[in-house]
Amino acid sequence: MSQPVVMRVESAGNERTGASSMTGRVTGGPAMYAVLGDPVAHSLSPVIHNAAFRATGRNASYVARRVGAGKCGPVLRSLALGGGGGNVTVPHKERVVPFLDRRTRAVEATGACNTFWAREGEVWGDNTDVEGFLGTWHGVVARPGDGVEVLLLGAGGAARAVLHALLGTQDVGRVRLWNRGEERARTLIGQHGDSRLSRIGDWRGESPDVVVNATSVGLDGRAAPLDLRELAALPRAVIDLVYGRDPTPLCREAAELGVPTRDGREMLVRQAEASHARWFGRPPPPGVMARALE
Repeated sequence: MSQPVVMRVESAGNERTGASSMTGRVTGGPAMYAVLGDPVAHSLSPVIHNAAFRATGRNASYVARRVGAGKCGPVLRSLALGGGGGNVTVPHKERVVPFLDRRTRAVEATGACNTFWAREGEVWGDNTDVEGFLGTWHGVVARPGDGVEVLLLGAGGAARAVLHALLGTQDVGRVRLWNRGEERARTLIGQHGDSRLSRIGDWRGESPDVVVNATSVGLDGRAAPLDLRELAALPRAVIDLVYGRDPTPLCREAAELGVPTRDGREMLVRQAEASHARWFGRPPPPGVMARALE
């Protein structure tokens, strides 16, 4: 795993020296880690991170915390400076960036943070969603070749990570971005300034090679963000960043149509392994997090 590049830091040392070096816990209890979001009850992050903590013998505990917009940043800083850390999920990934003292290049490029910790009294943030998505992408599109066309749904924090990952590869020929709010989509496209990226007003009639859902539609297990049958042609693969205990509505529809799929659990594990490495300097034992989901 490559070491992330930190922006605006001249002599911070190894950024992957994480919260284990902190002395903020005065009670001697476990270091507290959490995923912050709203909603968050569906999150499987506590399952996989606690499995990694047990496997590595760490005195740490990971929980899901539902926090509102006004409290997410302060809670993040309190956890990190108290000797722990954690992750950020929808809808707060962009909102917490101003609360960071140090940001990696991935955070600067995406404007979103999903992983945080503290070192030497400063709160650090990274976006391991980029690594997580790339691992999933190469698994689904094993031999993409040149000129792959992607239909990306969404323009929030998750979509920013996906775009940063996709536009950094040579595989992608075009990314068509659809979002319910046009202004947010236009802003995101303008921030990238890449000729391969364009906005569409309607996904119907498109013929992408790969569909990526980076919206939160599907969390309730009822609705899908689009109907694959209304595309001009079925895609070669579907990647849904949403996950639950059961397959998402989009993945169920894709499977019925014979389209290979990946839901957000694979990306969850990959980004979580990278988060663990940020906190403690090395990833968890191979397979520990994935087996926790079985």
